[in-house]
Amino acid sequence: MKKSILVIIAGGTITQVQDEYGRTKDSEDVSFQDSIDNIKNRLNERASVMRHAETYEIEKIKTNNLLNKDSSYITADDWVKLIETIEAEYDNYDAFVITHGTNTLGYTSAALSFALVNLGKPVILTGAMVPFMHTGSDAYMNLENAIRIAAYSKKLILGVMVVFGSMIITGTRAKKVSNNDYDAFRAYNTVKTIGQIGHTVYFNKEPYEKHMDIFSERAESRADLIVKKDFNTNIVSLTEFPGMKSSLLENIVNSENPVEGVILRSYGDGDPNVYDNTFNNLKKGFEVLREKKIPIVVTSQTINSVATMKINKPGSLARELGAIPALDMSIEAMTVKLQWLLGNNYNYEQIKLDMNQSIRGEISSNLD
Repeated sequence: MKKSILVIIAGGTITQVQDEYGRTKDSEDVSFQDSIDNIKNRLNERASVMRHAETYEIEKIKTNNLLNKDSSYITADDWVKLIETIEAEYDNYDAFVITHGTNTLGYTSAALSFALVNLGKPVILTGAMVPFMHTGSDAYMNLENAIRIAAYSKKLILGVMVVFGSMIITGTRAKKVSNNDYDAFRAYNTVKTIGQIGHTVYFNKEPYEKHMDIFSERAESRADLIVKKDFNTNIVSLTEFPGMKSSLLENIVNSENPVEGVILRSYGDGDPNVYDNTFNNLKKGFEVLREKKIPIVVTSQTINSVATMKINKPGSLARELGAIPALDMSIEAMTVKLQWLLGNNYNYEQIKLDMNQSIRGEISSNLD
């Protein structure tokens, strides 16, 4: 079996250069087709001499220079461009690799995960901590590893994934945890990665099976591919602090251009201060949100917490006021998921229900 792969360039450090002070900046020349050709030849040579080759023979790898942006500047419009490119090229390639900056890579991988509803091919996102042509760069290794997974032959592997350093991560669980380490991404919370990649590829059985269960319905062709690519970014994301005033919530929903969704990073297991209607609490704001049917998703500021909102009284009161527990979703996954549900015209009650259902592996099972 021969594989064809499209590498979509979306900018980021992997395509940047460094100035005289060592700061990264965008480069007009973002092509690394020579490196891609070298990777293709190396993998094919290895496949030809190994009895149980790790990758299929790669017939072609083409590049599409779609974006040239620092990932801090990525918007939902850019997600749509990536989605539409995959959709347009779906019948022409067996797999897709996207090179992307690390700052918002977790948001983009979540967006692609939700939008490509019944994906039947691998879509691999990768990037680099150090630009391609500079000392100590991890760009070549990450690009080669992403292509290895895109052409992997020993297991069926589909869907959106992040391959970075030695980690293989489900698209909705990818979390940047370091600005310095080559293993800059982890699977969020206590969830294991799909696998690790080094001299060989190792898959963790349970996470791999859970990831593959997402794709029980798989589009073989573009005609079968279901795409929902609308994102409503008219939401806000706030961090609660002691004494935070309810008027903050009231103002953002009573303005001339009211927000349509709220994410609140609260305390503990999702325990906002909603005890009564005194000046310094959020109860009135929660009541206004409920009245106007504006969803508010409550997560935790605590590292590796699961925001069930069932452990303590404040969380229970907030649930009674209509708050949606974020459970163990990452901030990236819950933000994009809320935007996606709003963008695809899910109503208030549907959003409250679906935010607590694992659609693309963004929530561990049996949490709520």
